[in-house]
Amino acid sequence: MQSEEKEYGVFPDEEEILNITDELAELLCKTDGYRRYKKHLAALKEQPEVYQQLNEFRLKNIELQLEKDEHYYEKAEELQLQYKNILMESVVMDFLTSEQRICKLMRKIYDRIALKVNLDVSYMDQNQ
Repeated sequence: MQSEEKEYGVFPDEEEILNITDELAELLCKTDGYRRYKKHLAALKEQPEVYQQLNEFRLKNIELQLEKDEHYYEKAEELQLQYKNILMESVVMDFLTSEQRICKLMRKIYDRIALKVNLDVSYMDQNQ
């Protein structure tokens, strides 16, 4: 039946979906938000020490989030204070703002796909 469905063009095959995904990715790369992100990333990389320290902060921040420590907020505040000077640099703030904007757009896309695909994830609610 699958070959019959494909024959009539009713259902796209996996390769067609991946091609459309590539087109979507190319469109995202053409947005002002993505261009700003790339510009701010390049400016940040022109200051290797700042870039390296920001990446240290980001890695520590992710590790902290994954720890699930009951003192998370105190530790997160402490980490922010430790890297305050770097985080207040305009090149860092510009980069993080532009990165956040493109991530929000990507999340909207993921959310729309998830709403349409409608997978059963009810098992995730059972432990709450």
